[in-house]
Amino acid sequence: MIRRFRLAAVLIATTAVALPGCDRPPEEDTAARPPAPTQNADQPLELTTDSGAPLESRRGEWRDALRALLAAPDADTLATADRRWRDLYDAFNRHYLSLAAQACAGDRQAPLQRLDAWPLYPAYVDALPAWPDSGIVNDPALELSAASLRRQQGATADGEVALGFQPIRLLIAGAKGAPRQAKDLRAEGDEPAAALRERRRTYLKLAADQLQADLNALDRDDGLSLTSLRCALETLDDRLAALQTHRQATAPEEGLYIPSVSVEILEETQPKAALTQLSADANRDARAALESGYPGFQTALDQAVEEDSWAPLGEWLHAHGD
Repeated sequence: MIRRFRLAAVLIATTAVALPGCDRPPEEDTAARPPAPTQNADQPLELTTDSGAPLESRRGEWRDALRALLAAPDADTLATADRRWRDLYDAFNRHYLSLAAQACAGDRQAPLQRLDAWPLYPAYVDALPAWPDSGIVNDPALELSAASLRRQQGATADGEVALGFQPIRLLIAGAKGAPRQAKDLRAEGDEPAAALRERRRTYLKLAADQLQADLNALDRDDGLSLTSLRCALETLDDRLAALQTHRQATAPEEGLYIPSVSVEILEETQPKAALTQLSADANRDARAALESGYPGFQTALDQAVEEDSWAPLGEWLHAHGD
């Protein structure tokens, strides 16, 4: 019997889109978006970043920490994996605007959305005290493979998140009231506990591999255009709006959920990283192109930097163009 976690229809009906991409616009009057520019929309542009947190090195550190954890699960390797997850998530968010621009340039919104979909139903991934037999980990009828996990992503509702940073966090750290212990990742003991722990280990490995593959998909330089830069700004704007909506959803047994550590990292890195990046001298050509194609951008950016707030850019994105 399949024992995966299912929620009442009333909860599923309230599920919000976690990270809509440019092919999934927010529910609003899209006519309010400024019209696309008529000239130079495909002119090659660059968007450089100097975040102080190299994404590639953080990826390597996380990979090494996960290997050590799976090879010898103990308190030290578990704590190290948790720290490296935090470091990688921090770097990911500091590079988010560039990753979104590459996703828009290459029509690869799916990997970007899969990397960090939230809010989610945590018991869709693994058991919680209120649902001790729930989750993909506890469903022996469900094959664990890369393909099956991709199929589970948003299978019937957006909150059914099987892949990306947040499920990995649940697998290595647990949730409030159900912290992860090193023994949970040791394939030992009597059945069925040993089989369940082996499934958790397999799930963690598969999810981590998919995370690296999705980062690889965006670690390219297909050449940016004014259109893809505009798309990236809209993607970040949607993400920040979602954060405002769900930032208090940190109780794992009350439905939709986002770990408090994720909220802390998101609020620490964004929108500051994006504003710094957009204001950098190296990106003056990108700013000029945005101002030329969508008048009012530079004024909105200057105001956003002065106020240390994304709001002016958000208002510009939703305003009528001339």
